Amino acid sequence: MKETKRRVELFSFYDRTGLEAHLARMAGRGWLLEKIGAFLWTYHKIEPRQLAFSVCYFPRASQFDPEPSQEQQTFYEFCAHTGWTLAASSAQLQVFYNERPDPIPIDTDPAVEVEAIHRAMKRGVLPSQALLLGVAVLNGALFVTRLLGDPIGVLASAANLFTGLCWVLIIALLGVEWAGYFSWRRKAVRAAQRGEFCQTRSRRKLQIASLVLLTIGLAYYILSVLSSGSRMMVTLMVLMFCVYIPAVFLLVFNIRGLLKRLKAPAGVNRAVSIAASLILSLAILMGITFGTFYAYGRGWLSRDADAAWLPLAVDELTGAERQDYIRASLTDQSLLLARFTAQQHPRRGTERYTQLPSLEYTVTLVKAPFLYDLCKSSLLHDRAERWNRDMPEGGWYFYGPADPAPWGAAEAYQWTSRTSGPWNTYLLCYPDRFVEIEFDLKWTPTPAQMALAGERLGRDAV
Repeated sequence: MKETKRRVELFSFYDRTGLEAHLARMAGRGWLLEKIGAFLWTYHKIEPRQLAFSVCYFPRASQFDPEPSQEQQTFYEFCAHTGWTLAASSAQLQVFYNERPDPIPIDTDPAVEVEAIHRAMKRGVLPSQALLLGVAVLNGALFVTRLLGDPIGVLASAANLFTGLCWVLIIALLGVEWAGYFSWRRKAVRAAQRGEFCQTRSRRKLQIASLVLLTIGLAYYILSVLSSGSRMMVTLMVLMFCVYIPAVFLLVFNIRGLLKRLKAPAGVNRAVSIAASLILSLAILMGITFGTFYAYGRGWLSRDADAAWLPLAVDELTGAERQDYIRASLTDQSLLLARFTAQQHPRRGTERYTQLPSLEYTVTLVKAPFLYDLCKSSLLHDRAERWNRDMPEGGWYFYGPADPAPWGAAEAYQWTSRTSGPWNTYLLCYPDRFVEIEFDLKWTPTPAQMALAGERLGRDAV
């Protein structure tokens, strides 16, 4: 029979009454709390029985303390004298249980209890939550800025959408948590003045819903990367999830645990743990990044260029030899958009290298129809903004109207300069996609080449 159970407990730090009721139910089912972990709480098997639980807060305790202080030991002895046994503790949080049917409460003064909870929150929880909330708001603002500047790049990336979802959930969770705590504190202070305890509560439904959304987002992100066909992206994802993140957590907790076993003072433990974790985690991240790009540069993580499938190739349009070209492609997609980019450039050292034309194109597939106008506006104006940023108005570039018939498109635009006239770069609009195609300057496409490009890219590219 299984003797231990580990659970993720979604309770607010200050939710004393919620925790006490939950632990009593677990004991009634035959599970007694044994250890409070950073993510998992551990229970051991007991005979099911009714136990009373008391959650207390010891503000001066710290997760870096090598052992309970003398003041804590005295407090534990006092609790034991009245029948309360310490089940588990984690920094300021202390959990006791009592087998007596009607035990004497540990905390009898509501004002003292409210103050102890607030001091414990100020010492450990509120500062870390404030830091995380600040980071989340900053990254959320950066996400919005990127979304406004490059909506297609953001919305077509499962990774961008996943990270954006993470920051939104963190902001929502911490915002609700802070609002809930300070609302409870105002009520608790007024109740304490009347000599009454104020019940606490957690936002478990919101936390569960957030975990479900996070799990779905993570699963979709992983599937998107695995189906992208990019060995480099798959390798980076595996290294981040299977090496970097576990290594960081192991470093943080093992360094702190080692220093505690060595009886290092709390201040020394805190400083060394933070410094060592930052330095080592940064070193691991740099090693992963350097190693991945080194392997990619050596061709270990890239596809065989000759085997890369492209919906439209230079050799089909011009009759050139396929082996004379370097072919590269990249696919990025989400539930909203998909973007396929391909580049074909003459291979250096081949015969007639300087005479061979190059070809680049990007196909944006609009999966969510309500984004069609947004994508069209972005494609029409973003390129012009980038090109004209530091250019006098007289030489500005823009997309001018072109004949869509040769391409079989609904609309067509040609990249044009006010001084040098039209270029061999086009933006083609189809019912469910956009095609940006850039021919070499020395290559003016014929109607037959336009028709083939429109047929292939307007239908089969993504």
